[in-house]
Amino acid sequence: MDLDPTAEQIALQEAVSAVCARHHGADLLGALDAAGYLDVVRDAGPLEGVMVVERAAEALASGPIAARVLAGAIAGVHDLPPAVGLVVGTGPAMCRWAPECDAFLVLDGGRALLAARGDVDVTPVDSSFGATYGWVTVRHGAPVASGDALRRGWQVAIAAEAGATMLAAINKTAQHVSARHQFGRPIGAFQAVQHRLATAYAMAMGTRWLARRGAWYADDEFVTASAAAYGCEAALVTYTNTHQVTGAIGITSEYGLVDWTTRLLGLRQELGGQRAHARRVAAVRRSAPHPWPSPLPLPAG
Repeated sequence: MDLDPTAEQIALQEAVSAVCARHHGADLLGALDAAGYLDVVRDAGPLEGVMVVERAAEALASGPIAARVLAGAIAGVHDLPPAVGLVVGTGPAMCRWAPECDAFLVLDGGRALLAARGDVDVTPVDSSFGATYGWVTVRHGAPVASGDALRRGWQVAIAAEAGATMLAAINKTAQHVSARHQFGRPIGAFQAVQHRLATAYAMAMGTRWLARRGAWYADDEFVTASAAAYGCEAALVTYTNTHQVTGAIGITSEYGLVDWTTRLLGLRQELGGQRAHARRVAAVRRSAPHPWPSPLPLPAG
């Protein structure tokens, strides 16, 4: 099995990183849209969509890129405006990036609705989760997909963004523990520090690959919900361990670690949070015809 990205995928990631370095906020969404990167799932494939989200998350992109690139596309909803919010129910419901959104995908039971900005009421709220938030009340929305499809796409989006955000936070922390010295050597040389960062890194990489698998098997909610549930657990471990080893400087806005870690706290709350994802895993598993522990068909004979 070859897990290395293709030359085209490497070029895609480099190009998205370059765009993210040059643009911010609404300008970034417009630049990504103009270059076709927001429609990469339709034009190239789901793995490429995950990679676009990963590069944007690492760069601390200000906008709902994962919602537009992954959640909507996996649900089969295309030709959306650049800034799209994700909402559970007709509200009022909390929505990340709500004040910046031009439209909203609404998970309303068994159906997914698309509501224009003029069809919703948005009340901005103060937030320390690294993004703008708002209460959204949906007055009207048109059915565009099944609720199950949108939920699976949202689960993949959570995992993809969380995995990349964790890895960026860990990289920032690794730089600190390499430069910070105590007792005549870098604090990263101590096993207690190494163990914490190794655990966080392993779980972040696990989230990355679960997200990619979830994008590829987007019709399998056992996979997509597992990616979101594991990503939420990994996000908490990463938040705790990176701040534990960076100490006081890690919580300062000047140092910048919180730019990623506070976003992890926000991602852990989306779509009902970790417990909701885990309940979906259990519900899908109980309904599967194959015996535990494998949800996959058993070999013949």
